[in-house]
Amino acid sequence: MKLEEIPHRVHFVGCGGIGMSGLMQHLQKLGYEVSGSDRVQSERTDALRNLGIRVHIGHNADNVDGAELVVRTSAVPLDNPEVERALSCGIPVALREEVLGGIFNSFETRIAVCGTHGKTTVTAMLHQLLTEAKVDHTAFIGGVYRGNNYFFGNKVVVAEACEFNRSFLCLRPTVCVCLNAELDHPDCYKDFDDVKRAFARFCNSVGKSGYVVLPSELKGLFPHRNKILFDKAFSAENIRAIDGCCKFNVSTPQGAQQVQLSVPGEHNVRNALAVLAVADLLNIPPQTAVSALKDFNGVDRRWTERIVDGIGKTVLDYAHHPTEIACSVATARSMTKGRVLCVFQPHTYSRTRAFWTEFAECFRQADAVAYLPVYSAREKPIAGVNSYLLAQSAAERGLNACFQPDFASVRQWIFGNCGADDTLLILGAGDVDKLADIL
Repeated sequence: MKLEEIPHRVHFVGCGGIGMSGLMQHLQKLGYEVSGSDRVQSERTDALRNLGIRVHIGHNADNVDGAELVVRTSAVPLDNPEVERALSCGIPVALREEVLGGIFNSFETRIAVCGTHGKTTVTAMLHQLLTEAKVDHTAFIGGVYRGNNYFFGNKVVVAEACEFNRSFLCLRPTVCVCLNAELDHPDCYKDFDDVKRAFARFCNSVGKSGYVVLPSELKGLFPHRNKILFDKAFSAENIRAIDGCCKFNVSTPQGAQQVQLSVPGEHNVRNALAVLAVADLLNIPPQTAVSALKDFNGVDRRWTERIVDGIGKTVLDYAHHPTEIACSVATARSMTKGRVLCVFQPHTYSRTRAFWTEFAECFRQADAVAYLPVYSAREKPIAGVNSYLLAQSAAERGLNACFQPDFASVRQWIFGNCGADDTLLILGAGDVDKLADIL
């Protein structure tokens, strides 16, 4: 889909989603008439209404009346009443990624950030970089950064490129940043080789004059002639942590720089190196990039600290893959005087089944973990896959693990176990963030 093919009147089904809301805001900025619907009211739907966008709570076939295009996410089935009405009336129905592709591909300079882990953070870091460099740009971020997930501009676009359902293949970047690659969506990919093929296809879609920015461990996957290994071209040295946030030295083509991050975790050092590589490609002075990285204070639900009486530190984190969880637990361990306790809400049954053992082992550095019921998202339950059995499996492996059936029971567990020197990690990509409000 091309931008000029998008008609004037567009209706979005599932507009409370972080990706959908950004598209709606952009089309509204361009003068399109947009509306949307979602099952429940949320901060995102309220934010859209505050912009003057018509938002319906609940799905009703009449909501699409007058629309010339209906946009849905992959989580919205074809038997949704609004989608059914559109199809029966001959109104075109497009997927979110197709519309994002039409918008993204209309820019001259197009930066896409892909990877199993870290793409939301790096997309937001790049937005901060372009802002400080005074580069007019649009940013589509997969999380809320400084109050929004979307920022409007005309010259450059930076967007998160998600591999779920191979949706990133709709984008045609001039700069592709690939942070890492692992199996994360077993409902979409057969195995890791299938994942690697999809990532290679995406990176190799970059034109001859474009660039692929990636770590050295992936250099064999993407035989692009304009390939920058960000961890070699901008290697970090003398890494040390100050209150969990890393400070390090890095050599750039314009001289040595000292970088101070304001977000915790050594994994963010690699994220910063990728940003420095993109800054160099765009001829942005390294001093500006260093300043932007210091000013970057993190995306909501990516190591977001919340104050809870009686608990030393409470952190809300979107980590939902074993690699991400292990990283969050290690970061907490490095910063905590007392114990590290975790509450984890597994996301989707297919992922829980695929990483059954890993969802126990990733908590090895924690002192205790409470498993909440699986957040089903778009999936139906799978027999034998549930958090009660997962907690039992973790306990059998020697972990201090338990199952808690709901937020009320896990709240009691938290206050019965967490102390003033402890760190509580609330982990997951579902609605577990509501637990922080309950606490």
